[in-house]
Formats: sequence, structure tokens, C-alpha cells
Amino acid sequence: MNGKICITLDVDWACGEIVEYSVELLKKYDVKATIFATHNLTFLKKLNEKQFEIGIHPNFINSNNYEKTIDDLLETYPNAIGVRSHAFVQSTHIFSLFIQKNLKYDSSTYIPLNGLNSWIRLKKLVCIPIYWSDDTMFYSGLPFNLSQLHLSTDGLKVYVFHPIHIFANTQSGEHYSKFKPFYHQPEELIKMKGRSDGVQTIFMKLLKHIQRSNIKSYTCKEIAGMK
Repeated sequence: MNGKICITLDVDWACGEIVEYSVELLKKYDVKATIFATHNLTFLKKLNEKQFEIGIHPNFINSNNYEKTIDDLLETYPNAIGVRSHAFVQSTHIFSLFIQKNLKYDSSTYIPLNGLNSWIRLKKLVCIPIYWSDDTMFYSGLPFNLSQLHLSTDGLKVYVFHPIHIFANTQSGEHYSKFKPFYHQPEELIKMKGRSDGVQTIFMKLLKHIQRSNIKSYTCKEIAGMK
């Protein structure tokens, strides 16, 4: 396998218990990750910075003030240097705001299963492409096999997981629709957790593979060259 592996979590307003569930799994297997936060979760600010990086995950959908949307998150996470827009919303105006707010990299471009390296946008912003996303997998009905992660492809491989889908072991779009009304109720989500292969299954397979094969993992900050 050639190229670097980077695990990322898009928090997407999941409650602390659900996000922490994924974080504890990453700790168990000693795998680095970048967590793109949508709201204030105090425990994220206390994580070991050598293993976890916190970026911001602004939601520009239905927003009439992009700058405030960014500012509100940076007030909560002032040390963040990276960003991923919710739903991968992009525009030159948004990129310019990222630069203005002293954000150093963006990871909002999804180019499935292409191990492309990063590039520079507007002369200042490092762009880190996304290689794979868990929701694409379960909406497509693909099997939750390690082979679906295409680990042998050359180049950079940035994987997107969502804590809600790890916690609920999401198996399909239909499964997600059924438990989504209980998004902020962990005690109810546990009852509806996928009992066969799902997102948690492949997340665990990936973490075990990284540990067993002694593969080095990276944060987005490291990929961007800003250790």
C-alpha cells in the first residue's frame, strides 16, 4: 500500500455520548483522526492533540451569513486551522472567507476512490480531497468489506466517517431513515442498532487493519504540512 491514510469524523450535531463512542474506539487502536465539529463539545477540547485534531464543520445550507457561521465555530474552537463544509458546500466566496479567517486547509472536495494528493486554492488554502465516505457506501448498498475501502490504491486516502453511523452501525439508507428521529437519544438508538454488518463493522475492520499492519495514520493538519 502506497500513500497516507487519514481518518476523519464529521460530527454532524451528534450528542457527546455518540461522538465519544467513536473517539474511544480510535484511542483503543491508537489511530489518529481529525474531527470536524459542528457544535460545542467540551471533551473534544481536552483530547490528546498528538492523536486528535479538531477542525470546524460549518453548515452553509440555508445560511444567510456565511461569515457568522464560520465565526461562531471559531469562537468555540479557536485553535482550529482546518475546515470541512457540511454537505461539501463550496464556492470561491467561501474559500476566500476561510483564508480571511486564517484557516489553513479545506477538506470539502469529494473525489471517490481517487488517491489524489492535496493542492493549493487561491494561492493560500491547502485543499485535501476526500477519498471515501461511509454514507456513500450504505446508500449504494455495497458490502461492508475491507476491500471496499480500496486501501491498495496509490496516493492520499482520506476516509469520512460519521459518529452517528458508527454508533448505530448504519446498514442502509432505509435503516438510517428509521432511526434518524432518535438522533439525539442514545438509549433509543442502541435499541435500533444494526445487528449485522454496517458502518461500525467496517470502521472496526479498518482500525484493526491499521493496528495489525502497523500502518501510520495522519491527521489532516499533518497532511497539510502544518504539524
